[in-house]
Amino acid sequence: MRPARLIVFLTLLVATCLGSAVAQTSIYTVTVPVADTSAAVRDQAFANGLTQVLSRASNGADPRGKPGYADAMKQPGGMVQQYKYARTGGANGAPLSLDIVFDPGAIRRILAVGDSAVAAPKAPVLVVARDASGKLLGQQDLVPLAQMADTRGYQIVVPRADAVPDAKALASGDPAAVATTARQYNTGVVLVGSIGDDQTDWTLVSAGKTTSWKDSGEARAALLSNGANAMADKLDRQFASTQGGSSSGKVWVSGLHSASGYAGLLATFQNDPSIKSVAPISATADGVLFNISAGAPLARLVAGYASAGHVLVADAHAGADLAVRWVP
Repeated sequence: MRPARLIVFLTLLVATCLGSAVAQTSIYTVTVPVADTSAAVRDQAFANGLTQVLSRASNGADPRGKPGYADAMKQPGGMVQQYKYARTGGANGAPLSLDIVFDPGAIRRILAVGDSAVAAPKAPVLVVARDASGKLLGQQDLVPLAQMADTRGYQIVVPRADAVPDAKALASGDPAAVATTARQYNTGVVLVGSIGDDQTDWTLVSAGKTTSWKDSGEARAALLSNGANAMADKLDRQFASTQGGSSSGKVWVSGLHSASGYAGLLATFQNDPSIKSVAPISATADGVLFNISAGAPLARLVAGYASAGHVLVADAHAGADLAVRWVP
């Protein structure tokens, strides 16, 4: 598709989309009793479930007074990552229940609306670590790391037996591996580790960018605690850098090679109540430059999108304030 035609196509698609306005952690999952499977009942269940999840993510506070709540309630289904019905046998007076999983990135963005100085919630960290024998370490093996991470304000999760990521691909920053893992675990932050008795090798992957370091000379428990501290130091710096900055500017998006890719990206914008406007400026065979205005810093929004596994941070691009990569 020629750049000029691409811009026209995108403009029409933006106008159409914007005009029509399984998480591992339980905080984003809720079960709501329903009377039937009709669309109206389902939509109301989405709204009720979203209110519950927003309350959990706000440490029990009533979310209805938050700046982003009213806009989120206009289309609560846009925040849903997956759902399924289950029979309850008449429990709570309802024959059915609806299990709903909300998109963590969308929840974080809702909570961030209204005050750019307020820090958005931090994403959980998936830890993919093996010992010298190649054994994948579980939660019990990583207690010192998890405890220190919790002290520093980060939640640790470990791979499920049926979805163990490719640690080598993740450590290399492979976009497809990072995106797939993000979609499976709802986080764009992964800590890859090789744990010996007196040495550790770590690689932190955050939104597609990697940082590696080594540690040695102490007992394993101390090395795990050290690893959590070093991880938190790096993430704190990245997190702080996304909390300020401009809420409008030019964003370069590479990896848009099909109509479904464009539609997926625009759906991401559409489902984000922080986005005020988005318009394509130019296009080449390598990507599209958008002008975006939002109610929160653009860097924060991009960091939140990474948890959904489609938008990853990319190398700087001439003429753009931020550069990202769309991964199908």
